[in-house]
Amino acid sequence: MQNTKEILKWHLNFSEMKYAAEHVFSRETKSIVDISIRQLKELSERLPDGNKLPEKKLIKDVYFLFQRESHKEYFYLISLFSKRDTRILVYALDYQPENGGEIILFSEKFDTARKLILDNWKDSFIINLWHVLLKNWNNLLVFQTQREQLTELLNSKCNAYDKSRKDILEVTRIISFFLKKDSPKEFARNLISYKKLISDSHVTLKQKESILLYEYFSSVLEQYIDCIDINSITRETTSSIFLFLQKHNNKKITLISCSQIINSNKFNQTIDIVKNQTVSMVGDPIKAHLWRYDGLSRTQEESVESARKKLNILLNQHFIKVFFEGLVQDDRRKKYWLKFIDKIDDIKFSGSSGNYRYLKNIESVSKYVDSRYKITSRNQSTCALIIYSRNFVFVEFTDTGALYIYKRKNFRVNLNSISGMEDLKTWSRDDYACKNSDSPGYVILKEEGKIDHRSHNWEDRVDIWMDKYYHSSVKESESFEEGSSSNKTNEMFWESKILYWSKTKLPGYTYSSKKDAWWKYK
Repeated sequence: MQNTKEILKWHLNFSEMKYAAEHVFSRETKSIVDISIRQLKELSERLPDGNKLPEKKLIKDVYFLFQRESHKEYFYLISLFSKRDTRILVYALDYQPENGGEIILFSEKFDTARKLILDNWKDSFIINLWHVLLKNWNNLLVFQTQREQLTELLNSKCNAYDKSRKDILEVTRIISFFLKKDSPKEFARNLISYKKLISDSHVTLKQKESILLYEYFSSVLEQYIDCIDINSITRETTSSIFLFLQKHNNKKITLISCSQIINSNKFNQTIDIVKNQTVSMVGDPIKAHLWRYDGLSRTQEESVESARKKLNILLNQHFIKVFFEGLVQDDRRKKYWLKFIDKIDDIKFSGSSGNYRYLKNIESVSKYVDSRYKITSRNQSTCALIIYSRNFVFVEFTDTGALYIYKRKNFRVNLNSISGMEDLKTWSRDDYACKNSDSPGYVILKEEGKIDHRSHNWEDRVDIWMDKYYHSSVKESESFEEGSSSNKTNEMFWESKILYWSKTKLPGYTYSSKKDAWWKYK
């Protein structure tokens, strides 16, 4: 009987099958595949910014491995680190655990880590180490030994590099520039000299925009603002600074840099950009808490506070002009109050919804209207300008009438629920702060009251009152901030970010025993 193989006519020859399998692809095809595999391996290790960033878990694991074993014999230590582990160690140099702990780069252990990196060296480490230098630029100026070790390592490896990888060549081409401590100043001067925008600093270095996040570039910006000549400042360069700050994305640096710009007095020709961008990025200067940041030096705190006050003056100056030029045409009152512009803490508007819409349509003040304009429940054509200065509140109206003067602590008008202009005109017809005496050439003065604007010499009367009470008054609070503790003491009503507060019980308000006041949501 025939067996199965004979019936099916299977005649298997394994040597023939092996030969056929080995020659399915031609030598040329196999060569192309081998080349492609090598290229893929190289690409897997590369990104435009350097090597691919390992997962945070891997960085953490390698960090603790190094910290745990770094005190042991070096030959044992290096046996624990493959080239892949060493690559991750480079990224772990400036890693710090969430609960605190030693940073390798700023410790004596960096010398051991440096030896590991050298003994397991890959040329791609050049890019990684350069990024470490830029990210930690300011701190490395303090840790000089570690800085010298890092820059010497980078310098020697860049000088020795003789291959053709483009991203590494770009770093080797410019590395000498970053070995100097004053490199940021030199970089800033080059940008200015060649009329390059600071927001495009990465383009100059042929790098990705993400490097602008590094500490190095905050130092470049500081030097750029300091070095740029007033004649080189254009709307484009000013806008570029604020665009850089958006890219750098660091609140502390934004606060310091905006303050540096304002205090420099070099940006007067582009002050509208400075005002708008600073308020957008930092906040309204009347809200002092937005202009604070933990970790500032005493000098930086003083600079920030000085800038906040200057910006507040600029805004208040504009509000006065808008009121006396737009809502009412009164050049005399405008000129009078502009004399006191550097002493005004805050300005509020109150009036009808129609006047509110008018101000909202003025581009230069539109963004400030919601926080500073209080709409009356009754529709009236009259609008009020409320000026907080030193210990007093001065209220001007679009109808010429009179100036109303209150001590700040006695000004008990809740602007958040104001009915009409009558709420701001609480003085009776005889309550004058300055009026003629029965004796010719003399006036009677009171600390609070009204001063009539209808006389031809009303400025003289206000000056007399100012000399008696205002100029001699001691400022009760260094700055007036809505919702601040000083304001809460001096007023019966105030507001926080989401609440209205009152010292007296009002309908719809809830009592807070902690603050001994009533509140309701906005």
